[in-house]
Amino acid sequence: MTVIKQKSVSSERYAKNVRKYINGKHALVRGGWNIEYSDRWFSKMDRTRKVFHHDKPSRAGAKNVILLHQILAFLPEECSCNGGKMTPDACLAYAEQWLARHYPHQQVILALHEESDKAGKRFAVHMAINRTNLDTGKRCDIGGRKGKYERASWVRELDKDWNLAQLEKGKKNSKIRDRQPRDIEKVIVDRGEYSYKNNLRELIHIAINDYHPKNMEQFKKLLASWGVDIFIKNNRVYATDLDIKEAGNPKCTFNLTRLDGRFAIKQLEAAFKNNVLEAERALPYERRCEIYIQRLKKAYSAWVEQAKASKGVAYNSFPKFIAPKCDDDLLEDPAVRDELLARRGYAREIRNRYAGAVPDAGDDRVRAAGQAHGGGAVSRQLDDRVVDRADYSRGDTPR
Repeated sequence: MTVIKQKSVSSERYAKNVRKYINGKHALVRGGWNIEYSDRWFSKMDRTRKVFHHDKPSRAGAKNVILLHQILAFLPEECSCNGGKMTPDACLAYAEQWLARHYPHQQVILALHEESDKAGKRFAVHMAINRTNLDTGKRCDIGGRKGKYERASWVRELDKDWNLAQLEKGKKNSKIRDRQPRDIEKVIVDRGEYSYKNNLRELIHIAINDYHPKNMEQFKKLLASWGVDIFIKNNRVYATDLDIKEAGNPKCTFNLTRLDGRFAIKQLEAAFKNNVLEAERALPYERRCEIYIQRLKKAYSAWVEQAKASKGVAYNSFPKFIAPKCDDDLLEDPAVRDELLARRGYAREIRNRYAGAVPDAGDDRVRAAGQAHGGGAVSRQLDDRVVDRADYSRGDTPR
């Protein structure tokens, strides 16, 4: 989820502040759109406005808007400073794509900053958009209230293209900003004093980001070696600081989701899964193929159990078999490719035989699909007796 903000720059004071902020030493990355960045970019834009007679108000008594100050602020969870995928370069690329779609003929200077407040850190791109449209020679239409809703719609579209989270009205969309140290704790940390909650938070960050545990058991053992007991209750992960407990402080056990939104059980499981995949990518190619085939067979067997329990369910509601994600290079291996196509073909056959209200195409469609895939096992002509005799509870496949 990306937040878009816009303010019209009409006063000299505001213009000076925008110029100072963009040229300031704290900008991580800068760029230009239809204009090269230099510390005198403001003067170049001013000359453009004079050429098109936009250095004066369009009508008597009106304010002369010379720039649009837009800010694209990214969700903290999605910023690389918090472990997300949006690096400074990615944020700048997002902003340039935004300009290419909606301000292709404007002069724009961009500056990306890492913004911090008591709630945490995030990246934000500040853009100074010159009012003059170089193609039409007209002033850029701000759009008022309508423009505000248009920009929100544009951001949702671009977020979807970048596979970023969407803003949900009435909800706190950033768990990081909601779960960072509270005011009292921040005061303790700012004084340079010890905060055992902040220490616990840092230990968990180190465990996840530096030691790359591959499952919950590894995660528990690692934290246990550092004096932290991890346990799960009611599908929530809790941590107990054993040193604080031994010191007699009863307030030593914390719900990790409340401690930091990135420590919710789903986020931890996603991190473990990613660590497993990263570790596998370092293995020899042949071994990676073997591991994927084993994972595929395991996933198929689990799905067969689900299919058996769903017998009679309407075809459109019957659970589909979803194969584990496969890296592109593994698909080049014939054994991996054939096994994947075969399991998908078997799954179609089982779905057609177990589901209710199956479309008329039925088995012919399944056989045609198998023949199209080119898998020998899939393309076999299967009769009812062979399929029904298979023991699907063991994960058997049609033979």
